[in-house]
Amino acid sequence: MDNFKVDISFDDSKLKELQRKSKELNGERKIPLTELLPDSFIRQYTNSQTLQAMIDASGMKNLEEISNEEFSQFVSTHTRFGNWEEMLKMATTEYVKRKLGL
Repeated sequence: MDNFKVDISFDDSKLKELQRKSKELNGERKIPLTELLPDSFIRQYTNSQTLQAMIDASGMKNLEEISNEEFSQFVSTHTRFGNWEEMLKMATTEYVKRKLGL
């Protein structure tokens, strides 16, 4: 098999910017649910168009109910995820990518 020459050059300023952004994200933080689950995420991974529409469809009366088993079952039925925890993991991954500009 032939080898190919590939130029893998890095722009140091972009790497430094990525390092700066990653340091800002490091650690535990509180993120508003609307920022963690923007409408674009909801449209891509669920049967709803907005986070509010998804919450309304679930029958939840307040956000404290969002981590209960009933909501997790709703997520399993109306999203691409098996449960609420899986949805949160993907949302967190996508949030980090957005913040890092990836």
